[in-house]
Amino acid sequence: MKRLQDIDLKLLRSFQAIADAGGIAGAQATLNCSQSTLSTQLADLEKRLGFRVCQRGRSGFSLTAEGKKLLEALDDLFAAADRFQNATATISGDMRGVLRIGIMDAMLANTAWPLPDVLGRFSERAPSTYVDLSLVSPSAMEGLLLEGQRDAVIGPFPQKRAGIAYIPLFQERHSLYAVPRHPLTRMAHIGFEELSRHSLIVTPGELQRFPFIRRRRRGRGDEADENIYPSATVDQMETHAILIRSGRFVGFLPDYYGGSLADLSALSTGSELQYHSPIYLAYRRNAELNIILRAFINRVREQPLVEGVLMQTGAVVALDS
Repeated sequence: MKRLQDIDLKLLRSFQAIADAGGIAGAQATLNCSQSTLSTQLADLEKRLGFRVCQRGRSGFSLTAEGKKLLEALDDLFAAADRFQNATATISGDMRGVLRIGIMDAMLANTAWPLPDVLGRFSERAPSTYVDLSLVSPSAMEGLLLEGQRDAVIGPFPQKRAGIAYIPLFQERHSLYAVPRHPLTRMAHIGFEELSRHSLIVTPGELQRFPFIRRRRRGRGDEADENIYPSATVDQMETHAILIRSGRFVGFLPDYYGGSLADLSALSTGSELQYHSPIYLAYRRNAELNIILRAFINRVREQPLVEGVLMQTGAVVALDS
């Protein structure tokens, strides 16, 4: 096999897109190339590498064992290439590079802290920067930062980790939601006892937040306890809402998101069955030396909370440093 630097990164990126699309045909639109061109690129890559990366033909498309290992290694390679490009942009002062941002889902409904406005101002400042924006599970955010897979992430971080800087953005209130036909919507007040009789959805963060929520019930015959036992676990707000819409489940949603869904109703609970989740922008310490990331961080710091219904109702409140 030729030395790594002699292999065209374009061929490797094409291979990754083909693998992600499940075949050459599926990658045509993404790469804006014909099937014959992509077939030629794959053949050229295999010749340069010295091994086959996939099986393709009438029997369909599948990765070889070597191709699977190569695909796993590409994330590190491309992350390093992006960091190198950003380093040269920092040296030259020309913001021509890549900004990789990971965000929690449902942020579009948060008009009190409008992320689209932040991204718009950043793009005006850095029109040549390629923006890679992805939805990321909050539980995976800090790991992706430390591994260099994301430059910045926006999400809830109840516990802070060494090596990561956190910029406070806002707090979002989470309340319990159900479909209008759910029995709990007819109750004037819902406490722990009433909730324990119904199917509750939780996120991994809520399992940590609420000591009265337990993963598994005690064995049969054990004395009764006051814990609530979830019936489903999710890690994104949209999947949360899908299960709630099934009619069986109730679950916590940010009020700015739950309130935007006309087919869901907030349940009548006390503050003990609500919580505020602090939201931060997080990035690796010293990474602000990257001129592209620094420009994005500055746009984030400039964005105030916007007065309106969400702040008036307490759905979104300020988060102190």
